[in-house]
Amino acid sequence: MKIKFVDIQNFRKLKSCRIDFAEKETVFVGANNSGKTSAMDAFILFFKEKTRFSTRDFTLSNWKGINEIAKSWIKGKATSELDLSLKIWEEYLPQIDVWINVEPNEIHYVNDIIPTLDWQNGLLGVRLRFEPKNMEELYKDFITAYTASKEVTSKAKKGTLKLWPDTMWNFLERRLNNHFILNSYILDPVKLVDGTIQPQELPDGCLPLTSDAFKGLIKIDVINAQRGFSDPNTDNSTLRTVGNLSTQFREYYEKHLDPSVQPEISDIEALEAIETAKTSFDIKLKESFSSSLSELELLNYPGFGNPTITISSKINAIDGLNHASAVQFDILKREATSDYPLSLPEKYNGLGYQNLISMVFKLIRFRDEWMQIGKSSKHLSTSDELEFEPLHLVLIEEPEAHLHAQIQQVFIRKAYSILRNNKLLGDNIQFTTQLIVSTHSSHIAHEID
Repeated sequence: MKIKFVDIQNFRKLKSCRIDFAEKETVFVGANNSGKTSAMDAFILFFKEKTRFSTRDFTLSNWKGINEIAKSWIKGKATSELDLSLKIWEEYLPQIDVWINVEPNEIHYVNDIIPTLDWQNGLLGVRLRFEPKNMEELYKDFITAYTASKEVTSKAKKGTLKLWPDTMWNFLERRLNNHFILNSYILDPVKLVDGTIQPQELPDGCLPLTSDAFKGLIKIDVINAQRGFSDPNTDNSTLRTVGNLSTQFREYYEKHLDPSVQPEISDIEALEAIETAKTSFDIKLKESFSSSLSELELLNYPGFGNPTITISSKINAIDGLNHASAVQFDILKREATSDYPLSLPEKYNGLGYQNLISMVFKLIRFRDEWMQIGKSSKHLSTSDELEFEPLHLVLIEEPEAHLHAQIQQVFIRKAYSILRNNKLLGDNIQFTTQLIVSTHSSHIAHEID
């Protein structure tokens, strides 16, 4: 299963845009402000972060038409005179048509989105559209708010007071997610015409799917452009460290390795070591605090008697990774005379090296989460079987940040193979991976097909 192409409409800068996908690696290249980020964000919002749309995600030129719809509502004297259909909104709504190619042995994955009983295999299309939930409720809420604001402004000096909302743009800036929802619709492959990129119209009365169209079909992961690497000369209290390798190790440990999560026989040694450390530390604490605690026990507080106070520590293995220097790089490791090993925290490496190892480790994490390696699969009950999405879609924004030209080439050559480095993957066509990269780098663009 692979994404063949997508049609994006009315999303930010992309008024109407078709993007063909390669089988493995697809690269978005272009000048600043040409729409690369808009395309990447369209995938992120429509596939992953479905409740984070804002009015800025609509193509700006479309707001003139949307505001005209609201004006017709204001002028309408009776609800019966108004057009409250979704049809008049359709040309302004952000949407993405996703066309996937389905092999005959993959039909069981797509039972819920097959258009007709005649369909055997091949292209399947689904439209994801951000649209009003209930047009009558949107109309009533807008008119109520608009009427209330006009009653107040009519009593002020002419032209001196403007209150919210005076347009539909204004209104939806505050209440967009109260009234809009992401719905999905099945498209008809028969209506695809070669040579045209005009998305098909939905038939009148077409109802949205009642469930997530791509749940269980596509796993999507993202490495965004803002990776927040640490600099030793920067105040760490104000620094975002989302790219920090120590942070990533902690997250990986919690999800895949933590021995306290549904422990197995192989975890016994680690758990015993933690318990031994806790017992030893508790004994030491009791000895150290014995004098102070004895005084507290003699207080004889009325109604409480002489309290016996004990101190019990809590040792969590993850705390050992919860500091800025959890990841160290050994220095002089090959020196035979190095009796005193030296190491440096990760922030003392160059930003390019931090970026490279951070991205590579994220790709490893994405792959292992997809394949449910280690503890990540243990949440299933004994009766459940592991289920893997047949398609893994990975988005990387501007991997070239801080990287020397040759390292950019090395990364893009290796990225896809890292995502496939698992015994269940490799050349296995049952599980496919598609990598999407947006870049300003000519070295990356020229390195792959």
